[in-house]
Amino acid sequence: MLFSSFRYVFLFLPIAALVYGLARSYIGVRSAQVFLLLCSLFFYGSGNLFNLLLLACSMLFNWASGRILAWLPDGQMRRYVFWFGLAADIAFLFSFKYVNLFLLGVAALHGPKYELPDLEFPLGVSFFTLTQIMYLVDTYQSPETVNSLLDHITFVSFFPQVVSGPISRSSEVVPQFHGKSPSVDRMEMACRGLYLFSIGLTKKVVLADSFGHVADAGFKLSAHYSTLEAWIFCLAYAFQIYFDFSGYSDMAVASALMLGIEIPQNFNAPFRALSISEYWTRWHISLSNFITSYIYTPILRGMGGRPTINKSAVATTLAMTIAGVWHGPSLTFVLWGTANGLGLAVNQIWKRRRYKLPNWVCWMLTFGFVNLMFVLFRSPTLAVAGHMYACMLPQANLFGTEVLRGVLPLTPVTLLRPVVLGVV
Repeated sequence: MLFSSFRYVFLFLPIAALVYGLARSYIGVRSAQVFLLLCSLFFYGSGNLFNLLLLACSMLFNWASGRILAWLPDGQMRRYVFWFGLAADIAFLFSFKYVNLFLLGVAALHGPKYELPDLEFPLGVSFFTLTQIMYLVDTYQSPETVNSLLDHITFVSFFPQVVSGPISRSSEVVPQFHGKSPSVDRMEMACRGLYLFSIGLTKKVVLADSFGHVADAGFKLSAHYSTLEAWIFCLAYAFQIYFDFSGYSDMAVASALMLGIEIPQNFNAPFRALSISEYWTRWHISLSNFITSYIYTPILRGMGGRPTINKSAVATTLAMTIAGVWHGPSLTFVLWGTANGLGLAVNQIWKRRRYKLPNWVCWMLTFGFVNLMFVLFRSPTLAVAGHMYACMLPQANLFGTEVLRGVLPLTPVTLLRPVVLGVV
């Protein structure tokens, strides 16, 4: 069920918010939580019941692992349980996203070719797996944060965030199921949610889909573009993915607000950033926080000794490469992550040496780098990415629009000239 669908906007969300609010007020928070859980399971399972079964298995496994971690005293056995839980979550994600790619790589190096049947990709598997990895780490570090079964499955399956985030910590959301609401009035939260949902819906339906029409055409064609056309297609995808994902995140946060629950914001005007490090504090904020706390920091600590700028640069590059692998089983995603990690490492060294540039130069460099990275992210193969990069370089055909006219209804300049002269 899409957030932008009529069924969600006009039926599911209003009914869920209204009944949940009434249940909290007149029956009790526990009954309201059970109703919220049923709504979330219906939302997730409405498309495919098998996906719901996989989600249920993942939730039960991680809840049981968390309970065992909270029960066991510190020691070797507790560490074994923790690492087994993490390995199982990673293997669960790996089995759906990467196993056939891994087998093809093994076949290319040595031996016969094996390939498993393509398993249907469970909806939101990347996000609900990360959510539960965070839960296991937090429970291992602080056993008092362990959840009951009802709290855990309600939190992981919570319909505003189960499919594409934001990635929340259990300790931030679960207390709100118990009646610990923010200090803001619930009616005010609902009004904020309605306003934010309208913004997100407009971003998704009007802006993202419009830019997507241009970007999809540009990355599907194999024609030789002019420099102008190549940059237009690249920028169209940058705006498409921003309005699409930030619009989705706005609708997710808004849906939770209408229920009287706050989940983290995910975007904060990322294209205003003046450095790549600032950009990653504004773009997909919940994922950036996960990378920093659960990947970068452990890697840096694992290097031993006193942290240095060189160790930090290596840890940053490795963490972003892992983030690239998480996005999908493609070499373009791996290179995208590695390139972003190198960009962040260079930015760290630059700041340490206190080099200064005018703000407008910083913005242009950051925005240009981000858009070049989006070419890798969008391209299905390295060949497509290389073709787009080649066309983006200055060439003899700088301002041609022959290909673009097949995508957009461009008005020839010769037809506009009499209109402009008449106005003047």
